Amino acid sequence: MSRTPINYGLARTRSASGRFRSLASVVVAVVLGTACQTVGGVGSGSPISEPVGPPPIVVASGEISGTDREEANRLWFSAQRSFEARRFAEAIRAGLDLVERYPASEVSGEALRLTARAYREASDSINADLTADSYVRLLPAGDSRGAEMRLMQASVQSDPAARADRLLRIDEGTSLGEITNATSQLRMSADSLQVDMLQDVIDGVLPFRGPLMPVAEARLAVALLEMGRREDAIVLAQRAIDAGASGEDRTWAGGVLVGELPAGRGRETVFTIGAILPLGGPPALAEFSALVAEGIDVAARTVLGDEFNVSIELRDDEGDPSLSLQRLAELDAAGVVGIVGFLQDDDLVAAAEARGRGIALVSPTARSADRAGAAAYSLEGSDPEAAASVARYAASRAFQRVAIVHPQTPEAEAEADAFEAAAAQLGIPVVGRFAYEAGATFFEPQIAGALDALREDELDRLNLAPNDTLHVEVLEPAALFMPIPPEDVEFLAPQVIHFGLDTLAIEVLGTSGWTDPQILAAVEPRLTTGIVATAPVATPEALDGQVRFRNAYETLYQRSLVGRTASVGYDATLLLLEALRRGRVAPAEVRTAFEALESVPGATGLFSVVNGRVMRTTELVRIQDRSAVPITGSAPPPEELP
Repeated sequence: MSRTPINYGLARTRSASGRFRSLASVVVAVVLGTACQTVGGVGSGSPISEPVGPPPIVVASGEISGTDREEANRLWFSAQRSFEARRFAEAIRAGLDLVERYPASEVSGEALRLTARAYREASDSINADLTADSYVRLLPAGDSRGAEMRLMQASVQSDPAARADRLLRIDEGTSLGEITNATSQLRMSADSLQVDMLQDVIDGVLPFRGPLMPVAEARLAVALLEMGRREDAIVLAQRAIDAGASGEDRTWAGGVLVGELPAGRGRETVFTIGAILPLGGPPALAEFSALVAEGIDVAARTVLGDEFNVSIELRDDEGDPSLSLQRLAELDAAGVVGIVGFLQDDDLVAAAEARGRGIALVSPTARSADRAGAAAYSLEGSDPEAAASVARYAASRAFQRVAIVHPQTPEAEAEADAFEAAAAQLGIPVVGRFAYEAGATFFEPQIAGALDALREDELDRLNLAPNDTLHVEVLEPAALFMPIPPEDVEFLAPQVIHFGLDTLAIEVLGTSGWTDPQILAAVEPRLTTGIVATAPVATPEALDGQVRFRNAYETLYQRSLVGRTASVGYDATLLLLEALRRGRVAPAEVRTAFEALESVPGATGLFSVVNGRVMRTTELVRIQDRSAVPITGSAPPPEELP
């Protein structure tokens, strides 16, 4: 149920290699220290071809020899080929090598632009933004090429304030299609920001006034009018009109001048959310639910701050599905703006079908939210992108074949499908999939079948008969991929060791079930050490979310936070409240806002909603003595793979 950013097949979004970071720093230093150039210095030789369209952009002026020009062109063509083949690490290396060594070449600017695009495709948002900004700084005022880069910068920003900043920096000369696209994005970003934050974004861009500034000013004028700051609102609205605001933005600004808000714009800051939990169910479930309820309470009291008045209607369904639906009907009739709860899959699906108004349902623990339909979400579930990232790791390790063992559940099957599809694109054969019944505790047929399939495939490839001798120590690199839930790790890990995979040169790969903190604490370290899997990213932003919840919990309850059960209640409520931050409580608007959430730091991870599914951003890790150690660095190019 998490989202794993691509990072050259190996590491997390923000872990470019040291070489890449140093070269990116060189780019910035060169660009900031050089005046904008539209043609490079010309030494011996002639340009590659006659320029077509705008003149070429160069990173730095200066003379360049014919030999250096040829080498720059070779690197440029190499970067292009790598990009087209989706080998983004190679494209970045070639592009930055060109910029560092031949900044005066006529292709240096285009290399910088291509490098920014490659970083974006590799989900390295920091370097994509940095490199794109370096390119835009080289452009003359009004150059139409800047809009593409500014839109790309906006596309990699998870923070709406940063996204709005990049869009407001779009210059004149931009095409109508690009302006239309940017306007739509800016309106959404501006509407999701608090007034002071939007004001800070505008002030940070001024005195530059691009074609989108009237859009932001019209939006801010309406927000100020909502707060009763009419004089400030009128000044901004008039400024937006004078600057050429058109369409919806002119209508909004014109309404402010006469003291009228746009239709349906009334902002709700007082509302009630519902919660349904089995507080009176079996003892273990009741204890779990009580902790979840504490997390819900902390979120409701702290997430939106003093600007909002959030109350909770908490109902006990006693672990009875029929009573759960009754409680749902009560809360629906009471007009709650969303409901947190439904810990089991079947409960969430039944509740989604029984809703009267299509209100948002958010479960902290159910794994099959996909089956519940629209506006039903869960913090848990399948993670196809994480599985695909593991396949990219397998490619970087040059595995010759992989087998898959997984439970017969929709979530595990989705991850196995994603791994197999990515492996096929990367040229790694999946020699067999071996499924076991959900809830099983004995896996010998599946593990033995996987080992036999790996061995048989190698015999075939080496043209050996089954009775030929093949020493285990010469097995080619191979792996066993096991996308399993946390509760299966305790039973399956000992059997993996029993079959000696660690002595057969077969690496064990998995997803986030292997790195669940409670599982790592419960299972003997020797059973999981060395396994490569995915885990929620441990970026400063993600860690800040953990600290924020811990501090709020311990302040409110005057006791230490123990375990992570309360955390999932907090995170489920946090996401619902972030969707309500705009003050729109109609079910359709809540759903739209919920499904636009990006990089929300919670107590258990960094969350985004992708295609209607809640995802934690993950990274690849290697388990070492009960710790998940990030696998850093970028995948080497094919000729360097072991």
